[in-house]
Order: sequence, then structure tokens, then C-alpha cells
Amino acid sequence: MSAGPGRLRVWDTRGVTPSAKTIAISAAANTASLAFAAWIFDRFNIRWSWFIVAVVLFTILTVALRGIVVSTVNRFARGYTIVGGLALTLVVLAVTDLVVPRRGFEIEGWGTWLGVTLIVWAAGVAFGEVDSAAPVSRRRS
Repeated sequence: MSAGPGRLRVWDTRGVTPSAKTIAISAAANTASLAFAAWIFDRFNIRWSWFIVAVVLFTILTVALRGIVVSTVNRFARGYTIVGGLALTLVVLAVTDLVVPRRGFEIEGWGTWLGVTLIVWAAGVAFGEVDSAAPVSRRRS
């Protein structure tokens, strides 16, 4: 949506194109958090062959949606960012649960949904800190 001078731009994703580094770090965080959650919760089942599909799908959705959210939310709205991140994680888990067949990716029970969401969200927060860290400055010799 374009806007005139002095007007807010909604869904403006210019400059938010994810880099290979962003995608790789996100995939690593998602792999670790989903595997850890599956190990912790008996009612969260992932089969190896579908695990790769689930991680790829989850990573694509989180990186794309994170870019949209970051470009539209005020960086100083920390409380909204936390709640939004939890909601975004839950939505992406639900979409992954719907797309990947039950024999490959299944979350059962509200307690399991809550726990898996919190674990994956926490990994996403850690990913955000690593991904947005300032690059090391290079000294000229």
C-alpha cells in the first residue's frame, strides 16, 4: 500500500528481504527448538522424513511473516512484539500442523500446544537477537 508524504506505509517490506544468513540461522533455531520440543513432550510427534518438511515450511513461514511484522510494528512496542511473537509462533505451528500429514507432524493437547509454542517462541527470540546483532566493525590497517 503506498502512502503520500507524512502518511504511514502499511505492509511496506522494502529493505526487509531475508539474507541467506537470516534463513540459515532461522532454520537452525527451528530445527533445534522443534527437536527439543518433540523430545520433551510425548504428545508432540515428528517423524524424521516429515521433520525436514516441517522445518522448511516453518522456516519459510516464520521468516516471511517476521519480515512483514517487523516492517509494520513500531520497534518500541515491546509488549506488542512479545504477544505478537507468541501469536505468530502459534499460527505458524498450526499451519504446519495442518499442512504436514498427521503421521509426520502432530501436536495433541492444549498443554502440549502451549509448551511447544513457548519453546519455539523462545528460540525465535534468541534467533532475533543473533540475527539483528550489529556486525563486527573492521579496522583498517
